Amino acid sequence: MTSTVTRRSSAPTRPSTHRSVHRRWTGALAAATVGVLALAGCASGDAAAADGVMATPAEEGALPVTMTHAFGETTITEAPERVVTVGWATQDVVAAFGTVPVGIPETWGGDEEGYSPWFRAEVEELGGTMPEILNYSDAGDLDFEQVLALAPDVILAPHSGLTEVEYNRLTEIAPTVAYPEKPWASESWQSLVEIVGDSLGQPAKADEIIAETQGQLDTVKEENPKFADTTFAYGLTLSDGGTEAGIYIPTDLRVQFLTDLGLQNTPAMDTVLGTVEGDNWYGAVSLEELDTIPADLFVAWSNSPEELEYTLNHPTFKLWEPIATGNYLFLESEPLAMATNAPTPLSIPWALDEFVPMLNSAIDGNGVGGAE
Repeated sequence: MTSTVTRRSSAPTRPSTHRSVHRRWTGALAAATVGVLALAGCASGDAAAADGVMATPAEEGALPVTMTHAFGETTITEAPERVVTVGWATQDVVAAFGTVPVGIPETWGGDEEGYSPWFRAEVEELGGTMPEILNYSDAGDLDFEQVLALAPDVILAPHSGLTEVEYNRLTEIAPTVAYPEKPWASESWQSLVEIVGDSLGQPAKADEIIAETQGQLDTVKEENPKFADTTFAYGLTLSDGGTEAGIYIPTDLRVQFLTDLGLQNTPAMDTVLGTVEGDNWYGAVSLEELDTIPADLFVAWSNSPEELEYTLNHPTFKLWEPIATGNYLFLESEPLAMATNAPTPLSIPWALDEFVPMLNSAIDGNGVGGAE
């Protein structure tokens, strides 16, 4: 039976009316044929040579390595040449190590072919071939046969919503590294770099990448001392008819990006955390109670121009102090929103030149985003 496959990119997710999480990793697992499964034993090294795959060797003594994650342990014995990534951000990190993945998800906010500008630039600088974009069924299921055909040595999904069923299926294809504990909950972009570095057999290189990227963030922090005196809440535009504002929690990568720049979380974060349901990475605060969330600045990504205008003109929301005083920054550019929603060693330097001036303008009370 033939199923429809499409390329899909996930926009940053939002609370719905019922505060449920929209996950692209849902639905039943599609069964692969026995004939296709037999291909799993093919030597990926031959495929790498044939495709001109670009990969970097492991550091001495770094492999084998056993990676511990939410679904158990995965042992990687040799330096991967053919890497498939699942979820957000991981493809950037793999490329930062000098290895070009053979398969990646389509990036929300990417170009017509599904690649972010910073990822494309890195692959071109490396002289590599752009990877194949992974397909998904109409139900949101990954095309496992496509992954199998890519003959990966390893599948990396440390920042994803991978289910255990999907994980088990992927491990039939290649060693698979899932997220440490919870879906879509990397501890930080730094920990993501460490996971990828260990998986590729390059832990020392991981330290170098982290130090270089952190240095760029520290420079911005030093050049903008007022960031340290600014409290913030990070959320998103309202949906029509919604009665709650979504506020992301400190473990979310986009929130960590701002704290890496020196800004401080709202002192009422405990109130936000009290509204978090399950494994969600955000809380949902009633619009009538927003005054209980003090913040010098509100930062958010905008799902659409219509939602942004609806948000800025909402009779209750616009009374919240950071909105009323013009201390807000709404990210209307999808690439910039993605670069800061899922910060990586590639997206961070790409975003800083544009994002920092916008941040300063918002802190100064010159609201950024929406109609002039």
